[in-house]
Amino acid sequence: MDIYQLTTSAVGDGTSLPAGASPAAGLAVAIGFFDGVHLGHADVIRRAASIGRERGQIPAVMTFDPHPRAVLGDDPNYRTVLTPLEDKLMRFAELDIQAAYIIRFDAAFASVPAERFVKELLLPLNVRTAVVGFDFAFGHQGKGNADSMRAFGGGAIDVLSVEPVVSGGEKVSSTRIRDELAAGRCAEAARLLGRPYSIRGRVVHGHARGRTIGFPTANLQPEQPYVIPRTGVYAVTAEIGGEDGSPASRYGAVLNIGYRPTFELPSGGLSLEAHLFDFDGDLYGRELTLTFREYLRDERKFASVDELVGQIRKDAERAKDALKEIGTC
Repeated sequence: MDIYQLTTSAVGDGTSLPAGASPAAGLAVAIGFFDGVHLGHADVIRRAASIGRERGQIPAVMTFDPHPRAVLGDDPNYRTVLTPLEDKLMRFAELDIQAAYIIRFDAAFASVPAERFVKELLLPLNVRTAVVGFDFAFGHQGKGNADSMRAFGGGAIDVLSVEPVVSGGEKVSSTRIRDELAAGRCAEAARLLGRPYSIRGRVVHGHARGRTIGFPTANLQPEQPYVIPRTGVYAVTAEIGGEDGSPASRYGAVLNIGYRPTFELPSGGLSLEAHLFDFDGDLYGRELTLTFREYLRDERKFASVDELVGQIRKDAERAKDALKEIGTC
């Protein structure tokens, strides 16, 4: 998949577009932020890919980074995302997208009127088909929509607006998935996403408490500002990134998200600590992906370390049973 990074300078100055960004065959492009690349987003993207193949156009996605609502200050929650950019690009490629256009969303870009966005960016990129969600808005103050995009394109761009995907009587949305994760409902979040929710990061040094009590843990530091699910204990699968071209390896694990109240550690920061089953080795500095399978219980403070150890044993057995039932380990 070809990737093009665009800035505000690309609007109004076609010479600023990267070489190859405006293919002669034209683009069939899905446009949106696509946080989560959930079932609804995937429908929009698949439509663009399908139309592109039918019309001989390049199937593409145009997305934005960071989240517009984080830049505009509408909602501080959107400083975190379900799918950081690197993860989104992997999802786009899985959906048969051949080119991704990433627009740096900043205050300057937010001030670009809808008409200029179409006439000075989409048309110079040779966008011939644009596929958007039913509630898509663009341009300064969100004044543009599918109808105005069609009008500003002067007949050169065919604009298709896709109806929402509905599940359980409600539309599938990033907000709904965030709510499910905040409640620890892993299965429901996975159903709406079309896959289990995952967080990727590096294993860093912690306080090494787990090793001293017989349950060594990998302390995950997320590499990007992921949405962190509800605090508590989870059954997860853990994928260790391969080194020097070797394939990744996967293990069942039990994960604690929380503040380690039994030890009353002075740092007080939120931690993600995973105990991998049947693993023996050094993970420090390694890339680790945790995939959420089932919420087991709330985090709580125990009266003693022995009581904590007994509960961890129970949690580990419950996690193993849950993963076996799901069929992941």
